[in-house]
Amino acid sequence: MCRGKEADMDGKTWLWLILAVVVIAAIVLAVVMAGRQRRSKQAEQAQSLRQEASEHSTLVRQRESKAAEVDASARAAQAESDAKAAEAERLALTAERQKAEARKQRSEVDDQFHKADQIDPHYDSTDDEEDAATDASDESHPQGISASDERERETPR
Repeated sequence: MCRGKEADMDGKTWLWLILAVVVIAAIVLAVVMAGRQRRSKQAEQAQSLRQEASEHSTLVRQRESKAAEVDASARAAQAESDAKAAEAERLALTAERQKAEARKQRSEVDDQFHKADQIDPHYDSTDDEEDAATDASDESHPQGISASDERERETPR
């Protein structure tokens, strides 16, 4: 009978061993299936994110294009502004040179008038005025104003 107990024990042991292998296999299968489902769900989520990003990408591209256009316009306006500033500076320098030349020439003319007045301090244009008054079509100086006074009024300083 001892042998029967041993055989009975061997059968129970084998039964427990097979049961344990089946349980372990079921657990492994459940873990593998859960992993596949998780990966499948992650892949779907990633695809959804890619599609959404693709849709937004078009809008972003349009905004980038608009920003580039505005930037180009700003650079063009800045270049135009710089060119106008350079032109203004060039014109200001030209005006200064012309003013300096005009002042020099004015000084030379005034010196000539002064020199003429020193040579003939009693010069009076009244004779010229009387001649001009008789000729009504050629009135150059109002009566009582000398030619030097007229020159002084006509020449800007």
